[in-house]
Amino acid sequence: MNMKAEIKRRGSRTVLRRRMAQIQTQVDVIAQRVAKEGERHAQRGAYLNVYSTVVGQGYLRTRHLFDQIYAVGHGAGGQISVTVGDYASYASEVEFGSGPFALNAAQMEGYLKALAPGKLLTFGRSGQKYLLPGPYIGPALHLVQYRTQWEIRDLMRRLWV
Repeated sequence: MNMKAEIKRRGSRTVLRRRMAQIQTQVDVIAQRVAKEGERHAQRGAYLNVYSTVVGQGYLRTRHLFDQIYAVGHGAGGQISVTVGDYASYASEVEFGSGPFALNAAQMEGYLKALAPGKLLTFGRSGQKYLLPGPYIGPALHLVQYRTQWEIRDLMRRLWV
């Protein structure tokens, strides 16, 4: 069996250059927009898993974890990079849990794959059940990945229609 494949360009070189220039300018805009969505989603997750729960005994609840959430988006050269994180020293204990209830990265990834984009994930963590995981960064990254792919597909569709 002999098969031939051929790629045909639609449009002139000028049109292709113009489309490429539009992609170059839009990737940074997309990255920054998606980063803001990711940061808001992480804040919602932190509120659900920490701040809206029953308060524990013996400590004063602060907004330190919430206030240390950050997201940065950058796009250049046709590539997009979005980082969502938390500067709080105990952020990973909240995200993954600790002691016998801690999740490893593979377990967290499994939960995130089953999670619909834009949804939050909770395991019942509270001020009294503080060893349980309370993921808020992972679901935000899951949303960022989905939204970035959606935005790029939408951009390509608009440019080539």
